[in-house]
Amino acid sequence: MTMETQMSQNVCSSNLWLLQPLTVLLLLAAPLKAVLKLEPPWINVLQEDSVTLTCRGAHSPDSDSTQWFHNGNLIPTHTQPSYRFKANNNDSGEYRCQTGRTSLSDPVHLTVLSGQWRKAPGWTWEGQDGLNLFIG
Repeated sequence: MTMETQMSQNVCSSNLWLLQPLTVLLLLAAPLKAVLKLEPPWINVLQEDSVTLTCRGAHSPDSDSTQWFHNGNLIPTHTQPSYRFKANNNDSGEYRCQTGRTSLSDPVHLTVLSGQWRKAPGWTWEGQDGLNLFIG
């Protein structure tokens, strides 16, 4: 092994040694992504169904508020980690959340279906397009 090769290996080894702590610091400094949970866990709900969105993520020491977004717009009236509502047509769309120490969550898409339920021997759902769903 030549002196030049040995010096090159030493420099590369020392650079890798410096990169490891730097990588750890960058990972610690980067905010983790908030996690948005939908309950019930399906993305299609009927009007008047109860929907609960829960945002999980670290909060900053000076604030424990949560930011909620619907179709890209901030919902200023909701700052709690859970957001509960009875579904109506205006609630369809994309939801995201963020806490003080997280980046924006991945989107959750919610579709509120219009229709009527009626009791028969089983349940029937009449959709706007004339299609019926029977659960019996």
